[in-house]
Amino acid sequence: MFDRSLIPTGGSSVSRVSTFTERHHRRVQLSRNKLYLQRLSRATSLVHTQPPLMNVKTQSGFDVLHEDARIFLERTNANVRLLLNLSKIKRTKGTIDFAEGPPVVPQSALPQMLRRLDRVQRHNLWLGLRLMRIHERKREGDQRKREGEKRTSEQSQSSNLRCSSVMTNRSALGENEVFNKYIGWDLDMPNEYLELMRLLRPRIVLHFGLMDGRPLGQVVVQLFTEAAPLVVLQFVRTCLGQRSHEFAVRRIFPRLWVEGYLLSSCKNSLGEASSLSYRDPMEFDTRVVSHARYGCVLSCAKEYCVHGFPGGAINFSISFKPLPVARGQRVGFGRVIRGDKVIEAMEAHGTKNGKISRPLLITHCELL
Repeated sequence: MFDRSLIPTGGSSVSRVSTFTERHHRRVQLSRNKLYLQRLSRATSLVHTQPPLMNVKTQSGFDVLHEDARIFLERTNANVRLLLNLSKIKRTKGTIDFAEGPPVVPQSALPQMLRRLDRVQRHNLWLGLRLMRIHERKREGDQRKREGEKRTSEQSQSSNLRCSSVMTNRSALGENEVFNKYIGWDLDMPNEYLELMRLLRPRIVLHFGLMDGRPLGQVVVQLFTEAAPLVVLQFVRTCLGQRSHEFAVRRIFPRLWVEGYLLSSCKNSLGEASSLSYRDPMEFDTRVVSHARYGCVLSCAKEYCVHGFPGGAINFSISFKPLPVARGQRVGFGRVIRGDKVIEAMEAHGTKNGKISRPLLITHCELL
């Protein structure tokens, strides 16, 4: 009979089976570890995904505001009590037991009223002295005026000239020492005061505005003919013809002046050719308008009046304030009598080097 136990079996097959199972278990374990690591890398914390719970009252500071309000009220009440105590001490003159002491006697206002009455009397006496001086000066002026009239009448009788000098006029314009240089000249001056004012003190109006069309305002300038006759004549002609396009604002120096120029036209207001030349020396007088006394003075450089204006254009400036330094260096031939606030507003558009931050121009000009 066949016996299977008698057949020998080798150990190699058993060992192969065991190694295969071990390898399989290792592969499964590795795959499980990789899957576990991948899950760990994609895992998120539930604690960080939700916002923490916070106390709104603590974070907004409602408790601090309430405490600050309470402290502020306590300090206010303490200050009020302190002021009441100070007023009480002032009324009682520093006494503690003011209720038991002598009654407080109110002070009389009679000494203060007497002092005020003395002050009014001194003011009245001072005013009376001023009035008396004015009357004395008026009498002296009338007497000088009569003597001047007699003197002029004698001069007119001795010389058959119609108007030998500007000094013969009966107005205050003729009493200026600037007109002494015209003595002996045969000048045909008007006798009426209004005509003389139009000739010697013409007034022009300049309307300033921004380049975008917004107006700044109008400025009334009174010109002085005896300061620079040719320059004043050109200003009057330009404003009489309303040729505002010949004016231009060039530079603005803050706390100094606004500088511009006027193109001298070759034609006058009637359209006729003019024989005047502003490139030649011209007559001027620096004593007419004082730069140290007045602000908003219309002036030009003395050098231009001596040697002529370059290019035929009249360079002028309007000062923002009194300039004692310009005395003797510039010729003042006009002064702003209305619209000084407009000149002050133009100062804000200038820079340190004179460049204008916002372009300005003269939109209209006319003669009063």
